[in-house]
Amino acid sequence: MYKHFISFIVVCFSVIVMATSNYSVYTVSAADGYKGPLDLTATKNGSTIYIAHFDADEIAVFHTAENKIVQTIPVGNEPTGTVLSPDEKTLYVTSGGYRGLVQAVDLTAGKIIREALAGHTPMGAAITPDGKKIFVCNRFQNDVAEYDLPELKLVRRINVIREPRGAVVTKDGKTVYVANAVPNDVANIPEDPDASIDVAAEVSAIDVGSGTVKNIRLPNGSGSIHGICISPDGRYVYLSEILARFQMPTTQLERGWMNTNGITIIDTTQLDSKRSGFVNTVLLDDVDLGAANPWGITTSADGKQLFIAVAGTSELIIVDTEAMHKKLASLPQDDPNEEATGYTGGRNASEKAGDVPNDLAFLVGMKKRVRLNGKGARPIVAVGNDVYVGMYYSDTLQKVDLTAPGNLKGTEIALGVKPDLTKERRGEIYWNDATLCFQYWQSCASCHPDGRMDAYNWDLLNDGLGNPKNAKSLLWCDKCPPAMWEGVRKTSAHCTRTGFQFILFSMPDETKCLDIDAYIHAMQPVTSPYLVDGKLSERAERGKKIFENPKIGCATCHPAPLFTDQKLHDVNTKCYYDRKGSFDTPTLVETWRTAPYLHDGRYTNMKDLFKKGKHGDVEGDIESLTEEQLDDLIEYVLSL
Repeated sequence: MYKHFISFIVVCFSVIVMATSNYSVYTVSAADGYKGPLDLTATKNGSTIYIAHFDADEIAVFHTAENKIVQTIPVGNEPTGTVLSPDEKTLYVTSGGYRGLVQAVDLTAGKIIREALAGHTPMGAAITPDGKKIFVCNRFQNDVAEYDLPELKLVRRINVIREPRGAVVTKDGKTVYVANAVPNDVANIPEDPDASIDVAAEVSAIDVGSGTVKNIRLPNGSGSIHGICISPDGRYVYLSEILARFQMPTTQLERGWMNTNGITIIDTTQLDSKRSGFVNTVLLDDVDLGAANPWGITTSADGKQLFIAVAGTSELIIVDTEAMHKKLASLPQDDPNEEATGYTGGRNASEKAGDVPNDLAFLVGMKKRVRLNGKGARPIVAVGNDVYVGMYYSDTLQKVDLTAPGNLKGTEIALGVKPDLTKERRGEIYWNDATLCFQYWQSCASCHPDGRMDAYNWDLLNDGLGNPKNAKSLLWCDKCPPAMWEGVRKTSAHCTRTGFQFILFSMPDETKCLDIDAYIHAMQPVTSPYLVDGKLSERAERGKKIFENPKIGCATCHPAPLFTDQKLHDVNTKCYYDRKGSFDTPTLVETWRTAPYLHDGRYTNMKDLFKKGKHGDVEGDIESLTEEQLDDLIEYVLSL
């Protein structure tokens, strides 16, 4: 049978690009007419919702009584999130990419009164209950910045795991829980075919007083965490995530064979316990209908209901939290001496706590699924008996009245003039649309968020069964054929069409495929966090000379400007399950973002790639480099 596999990748990109837009997949300007609601924050009395319009570079002030926008406030480039001060006089906004900002907006004056530099792509800010501190997640800097308020004075930066996207503060203000969206694990153990592979995202719990971090590991396959919230009483932290079944060959989709979608629960009162407060992961899918790509998550004011915006299927899911917790508490814990049970595609019923992440029927009778109009259900906020969901691609709000008789449905509220969609925008919508997939289990974005990769090894059928490989980033894959690690597809366009057939298990629509091609071709590299003011550091400049030295040989297989010769090479990386030893040479652009490395993701950092993997010794003489020279070379590669 299949042993546990997983991982990531190094792949498709190009020369250093100083992009001003670092969170977008491709260039979008306010002139395109898109709004792009990415975050919603409501006042305590529910009279006002502040909407971060990512594509329009503004904050919209929405009055719920009138169901309309009454004011817009221009802010920094691409606002990613908002959070209100406890007195509700100031709105703090995170924005920008490589040179990110956190801005203080005086809501009475309707203008920015203060701002401070953040990190690379700030988002997911959280304020302590006393209003004295704000914590900002810097997604591509892998840290959380702590500021004193109201001065916005930077106190310190606290390192976390990988791509932090959201944070919440406990009611006592002592702990910040941070959602790291992407796993940072070895994807394969080449020397041990019987080894169990565990790849999972983690939650970082930061002690506000000391700044120390305790990481809470989630179940194997956890990743793509987009939402985090805390219950009103401060006891539970909830996260929305994908639970990938990367251990299985991609032969079918029924019963969540490849990807399932759920929520993870953490008990903040149990942080010092053996499980660090991890309660369980509960699936949102039905047995025969996926709930792909859960995004925003929040609770009702009394904590009795949990609301999840499901981006891939454009839905609102409502969960009875009291019933869910009661059922979870009734299950016995697993026997530590008993061998773990593998994924079965969804059990009929959970007999113990460890069965729950595999139980597609666990929430039967405890959840409602509400179909919404529009595409891209991402941010969510609850206001009294109403739930508002921002439809990112439709530039609308969906308002769901929880007290309405009969089946719940959304009322659409336009946030601006409906824009004409470009081919690239339509392609992005299809890329994120799980309704194009058999039974809605996943979208293209499930394995390739933002067109990149999800951190797992997948056993795709295009190169035979039983040889899983890293999911590749698709950035500039049209410029770097052939596609796939063994070069089995001549073009990225071919991959799009076969991806519909053999991964989404649906027939490709050529019109949609052409739009997806346009979206993929328009992708731009994100500016590397290793650059200094947009330029190579002194160390990277020295590394560039080493890279280009014919004796060292890096540029032989990775020549500029694409940093790939687009050929297959055998560099002694064949693993126990590989049938061939030659693999496609990936471009090195955005290498800083695509660990773990090699076709099977066996190294989480480049130092191990060179020192343990002896990478570069086939075509060059990497071993002749001193430790300092190797560090210079790595700095350069990570700057691309």
